Amino acid sequence: MRRVSLLAVLLAALVGIAVSMSAVVVTAQVPEVAVKYVEGAIPLDPNSPTWADVQGVDVQLASQALVYPVAPTAESRTLLVRALHNGTHVAFYLEWSDDTRDVAAPGVLDTFPDAVAIQFPTRLGQLPYICMGMVDNPVNIIYWKAGVGAENLVAGAGYGLSPEQRDALGLARSPVSPVELLPPNAQVVTAVATYAQGTWRVVMVRPTASVHPLMAQLVPGQPISTAFAVWDGSKGERGGLKATSGWISFVLEAAAVPTPETRPVTETVPGPAKVVEVTPTWAWAAIGVLIAVIALLLGLLLGRRQT
Repeated sequence: MRRVSLLAVLLAALVGIAVSMSAVVVTAQVPEVAVKYVEGAIPLDPNSPTWADVQGVDVQLASQALVYPVAPTAESRTLLVRALHNGTHVAFYLEWSDDTRDVAAPGVLDTFPDAVAIQFPTRLGQLPYICMGMVDNPVNIIYWKAGVGAENLVAGAGYGLSPEQRDALGLARSPVSPVELLPPNAQVVTAVATYAQGTWRVVMVRPTASVHPLMAQLVPGQPISTAFAVWDGSKGERGGLKATSGWISFVLEAAAVPTPETRPVTETVPGPAKVVEVTPTWAWAAIGVLIAVIALLLGLLLGRRQT
């Protein structure tokens, strides 16, 4: 009887730990952003007065701690996000503090450039793993790097495609990295950046429509999830060393009377907190099985000591 009681207490404790971990890691409280369709031109210049009139949302970033390499010390940052759309294109205004201006230069190998990225699921439904997607659920990333410019990328899909499938998608037959450039005809992202008084301001523009099977489609009226990342080159950040957000949901408001001549402007407004999953279900199922095995082994060990 005593052995059974000890085992029950141990199982309850382990389950409690698992629930606590899931509450912290699996879910995150993030704001919802509504993108409003109104008339007006979308400015590319981050210093345009139009951007000052668009209400933004402060996105909290933290040093990522899920994939290697991991930052030696955790750090929190804030990224100001504003958005405009004209039915055919979406523009993201991104602003963050950085004490140093780190720009890539030809032939310079010991300088890591500052950078910012926005990540989208490539399809609606179950959110992919937030750390650059999964083989069966990749992500589309638009990425700006100081001194290089903007790129349209895909992550997570490379090792799940045959050479023939990769040929059809315009990718190299053999992937060399989990993150890959989409082919030239999908390089449709434009970016303009300024740096002044310790602040980066970057405007990135991409089509709402998908121009490639591995590029996210942004449909007015449908919730779209995004995640953000910032790299500080002066701190040696590159690749997995970065500050990231949780998934953030936003909706593009449909145009009342869309016409080719109309160039409406949108604005972002903070909304209610929304809980989203940031860790795949299979990972927690595996953890649950591991906990059960550990509990069984500990129970057997306690039983042997008492006999």
